[in-house]
Amino acid sequence: MIGGMKVAWWRKGIFAGLLLSLLLLPLPIWAQDPVHESGEDPRPSSRSISKVHSREAPRVLHEEMSQEDIAQGVIMKKFDRFDSRGWKEGVTLTVNLTESTVKTNLLTAGKVARSEKLSGQMKRAGAIAGVNGDFFDIGNTQAALGVEVEEGQVRKSGGNRLTASVTRDRLGQVGQLLLEGKVSTSKGMHPLHAINAHNLEKDELGLYTTDWGEASRSHLAGNTRGYTEVILKDNTVVEIRKGSVYDGGLKPGESILSGKGGASAFLRHLKRGDRVRVEYGTRPDAKNLLWAVGGGDMLVKDGKVVNQDDGPVHPRTAVGFSRDGKKMILAAVDGRSPASRGMTLWELAEWMKEQGAWTALNLDGGGSTTLVAREKGREGLKVVNTPSDGDERPVPNGIGIWNHAKTGKLKGFHLETSSSRVFMGLTRRFHSYPYDTAFAPISMEPNHIQWKAKPSALGKFKGSLFQGKHPGKGKVSAHAQGVKSQSDIHVLGRPVSLSIEPRLIGLEKGKTARFWVTGRDAEGYQTYVEPQDVHFEVDESLIGLTANKDGSVTVTPKQEKGSAVLKATVGRLTAQAGVTVGTEEKRVEDFEEEQAPWTFSKVPAEVTGSLAYVDVPERGGKALQLDYDFTTSTVTRAVYAQPPDGLLDLPGDVKKIGVHVQGDGGNGHWLRTRIKDAAGVFHTLDLARNVDWSGWKYVEAEVPAGVQYPIQLNQIYLVEPDGNKQDKGSILMDDVTIQVTESLNLPRVKPRKHPMVLQNQKISASSWKYAVLNDLHLVNSNQTGKNVNHLKQTLRELSQEDLDFVIFNGDLVDTDTKENYRFVKETIEDNLKIPYYVTPGNHETYGTGNLDNFAETFGQESLYHTFDHKGVRFILLNTSLGGLRESDPLQWSQIKRLLGKTRKDKDVKKVILLGHHPLRDPLPAKASQFSDGKEAQLLERWLTRFREESGKPVAVISAHAHVNHWDQLDGVPYAVIGPVGKQVYGAQDEGGFYSYAVFGVGQSGKGKQKWLSAEVRPILQDIRLKKKVYRVGKRAKVHLTGVQTEDWTFPLDYPATVSYNGSKGLLISEKEPHKRNRPVIAHLDPVTGTISFNQPGTVELTVKSGGMEKRFMLKGK
Repeated sequence: MIGGMKVAWWRKGIFAGLLLSLLLLPLPIWAQDPVHESGEDPRPSSRSISKVHSREAPRVLHEEMSQEDIAQGVIMKKFDRFDSRGWKEGVTLTVNLTESTVKTNLLTAGKVARSEKLSGQMKRAGAIAGVNGDFFDIGNTQAALGVEVEEGQVRKSGGNRLTASVTRDRLGQVGQLLLEGKVSTSKGMHPLHAINAHNLEKDELGLYTTDWGEASRSHLAGNTRGYTEVILKDNTVVEIRKGSVYDGGLKPGESILSGKGGASAFLRHLKRGDRVRVEYGTRPDAKNLLWAVGGGDMLVKDGKVVNQDDGPVHPRTAVGFSRDGKKMILAAVDGRSPASRGMTLWELAEWMKEQGAWTALNLDGGGSTTLVAREKGREGLKVVNTPSDGDERPVPNGIGIWNHAKTGKLKGFHLETSSSRVFMGLTRRFHSYPYDTAFAPISMEPNHIQWKAKPSALGKFKGSLFQGKHPGKGKVSAHAQGVKSQSDIHVLGRPVSLSIEPRLIGLEKGKTARFWVTGRDAEGYQTYVEPQDVHFEVDESLIGLTANKDGSVTVTPKQEKGSAVLKATVGRLTAQAGVTVGTEEKRVEDFEEEQAPWTFSKVPAEVTGSLAYVDVPERGGKALQLDYDFTTSTVTRAVYAQPPDGLLDLPGDVKKIGVHVQGDGGNGHWLRTRIKDAAGVFHTLDLARNVDWSGWKYVEAEVPAGVQYPIQLNQIYLVEPDGNKQDKGSILMDDVTIQVTESLNLPRVKPRKHPMVLQNQKISASSWKYAVLNDLHLVNSNQTGKNVNHLKQTLRELSQEDLDFVIFNGDLVDTDTKENYRFVKETIEDNLKIPYYVTPGNHETYGTGNLDNFAETFGQESLYHTFDHKGVRFILLNTSLGGLRESDPLQWSQIKRLLGKTRKDKDVKKVILLGHHPLRDPLPAKASQFSDGKEAQLLERWLTRFREESGKPVAVISAHAHVNHWDQLDGVPYAVIGPVGKQVYGAQDEGGFYSYAVFGVGQSGKGKQKWLSAEVRPILQDIRLKKKVYRVGKRAKVHLTGVQTEDWTFPLDYPATVSYNGSKGLLISEKEPHKRNRPVIAHLDPVTGTISFNQPGTVELTVKSGGMEKRFMLKGK
């Protein structure tokens, strides 16, 4: 061995001047490599050593981290960071390279040109942790693009791509590992450019060894004649191929020389039987390395971020080393999901520096990003991150970590449970995984482990099964051999409601699904119920149920088609879910019948377009052409195709609606459809977020669970909310189809009545009051329509009572124009003589895409506002773009500061937050809520923690969903107030009516939930009574109907506040009258809304709701 050169059979001699000649040769560059799936150009570029410049990092809004030692010298840290750009979550491994029990090495799929899941590579090699490695020739040879060195042996070269490696001295480094080699024959010498490379450039000479594998190299020859291969056996030519490749497997002692251009000409001088000498090495010497793996761009160099690429966001993998090279940092960042968006290369570089990397290299990302590890106390391997493809992608190599040190001395237990919450009277299963002082798993009999709860009043254990006895928080612990480990426990109250999630379970042949049985206690705290605490009733001939360790239940179909109702019982509570197996496809419209044509409409008026039936030979008939011109306006524009008579019947229980669409090549508009269910509720569904294709494509939308069948299709439309997108074009549509399951007779579940919503009561005289209005949707061009009339009627009603102020909670205007803002401001101030506040909704941005006009009209402070009033801190939020972060990320730091300040402020007793978007949409489509569900859950957790730690009540009031809905979640009430204008989205009997709300704030705060009460007031035109004559001695429902503009009717009942007054002889009370109470002709229970006549006679009933009061004469006979 000389200078790191590897010599074949001819090791006795070295040509003079070899090293000098190789140093003068140009380095190979993979000029034809495509942009990789991860979004990075895999070719080496100047970005790897780009000039460092300052840049403001995203503002961190919230962060959660946990870490554990999974072996001596190996620490795994899981992170979940929420910053001003969104969510980022993932895993890092910090490895002490100098720890004697730690070993690191290259992971491989066995051959260079082969890929395998990372977990498979690790199992074969016995590694306990690892990440994926280099970019690779995905979809072709599967070979990595860069260097592979294993135990000092070069498996493949990588041109001038950067490489991460660890030396035999256990020091990590990032740099280049350059191939230096030549091929000599009796006729001359030629430089060797590559070993087991996935591609060769012009004039390059490559060597392929048995490490390559069986993958075809036919792409190397291409269509050119300037390609030659020489097959060697024990360094003797046994075959020469001109213009073609040898795709047979290589046996020991065999190798292939492949050449293009000048290298091909060099090889063509050879003949069978010629001896060939191949010499190669690397600079620096690979023999001094334990392993090396290729990568992409340099991220961090000499402690400074050197990658400024702040463009594409993807899942990422990276490797880095500390300044002294003694620590290795491996990172896997998830992406392409709501839970984690991923990182740009610049963000990844900043992250690696933050984790302590002095130098760092980007590895293959995208769907390749995978981190697999043995968790503390656990045998076997687990994919710890969340690969964006939904499963591990096969990759060619990775970086592995080994540590099999064991001491056998117990150090602790890794405790796990699917939820730290458990209902009083029910159970929760805990699992313990013992580990030794080297953090290796220990085998221990379960009966040798003792479980306890502290305080003991919380409940008791039977083995590892805990049963809750009394509500409260505490710790559970596992004990053995004088060692104890703890975990949190929270015993909730007894459940008062039960549900199965999801409520509709659709199964396909051969597929399974999972569900949970969940409950809530009286304060709204929720968790799942262990399957062993549930009694299930189901058609066992149709489906089978299997309980899972995480508390879920797996449903397996036993037949190809059918439906059944699944019933779950816990104590006296029951819940039901529908299960369907199999679907049937039906075509409901083929656009062949022009006698009853579909019709065209558009918004706003400036938009132009048309609808036409056109012949499309490739579809075998006609199709519907929808033309549009979106260049005439900057507000949200849409063109609609509507079926004859406005509604197309969709028979059966429809689960999916689809249509074949020919796109217009990339304009990227939003394709949606709207359906109407049996309750009269409209639901808007997404067919395609971006019509960005040419040619025909089938798109479909799922019908949301909870719709009332039968349903009808109301429209298919193309919409563009972005004012900057100015274009015109057309799409074709053909064959509207539906996927139908067998019908289910699943009873509807009405929401529990919230105690804050007053029934047959007024707000206490000791409370001060304010009102909340939202979703006005005023436009200057229609000053006499429904929206304006509703607003004026409401303001007149409010002007007659003692209110401290009014809050307009978003969507005051329908489109963002100065004329609309002037009109709504004048209308409010002409009809309201008390202070008012405003928050922005999404429609306040519909036009300009910003809130400039809103701020100019109502003041800059209206974008985010907080004020204190009589001991209550009001926080008015900006959710105009669908959430807090998207609208203004600084709100998070302001909320955090305010809640922290309020904890200690003795003058502030309560907190109320108002924002336009609900955190959770109460409607089935889930289209009217925070666009980031994870952000919504974070705010919910913050508010619950604030309430628990401060003892001060907090409430959230929202709008946007155009329905009235009240809920209690983890001790916090959440109210959604119905609209003043535009249209109602919810079912009439589930809060779907035009309304506003008046809130009363109690001064003392004493009494359950009485710190805040509300009157939900419908905007009524009339009140109707279905029945006025009742049979004596029989209790019957008093069916009241609220009548609103455009004859919209709804049951006048909860959540609307309704008050009753009766004439003499009519007792209005929750309690039954005493039998001796002869003067009582009839008794009306205001809670159930039922009446019972004790004797024949006539009584007068006065009903008041909102600003309407009406009298009815009721007769008993």
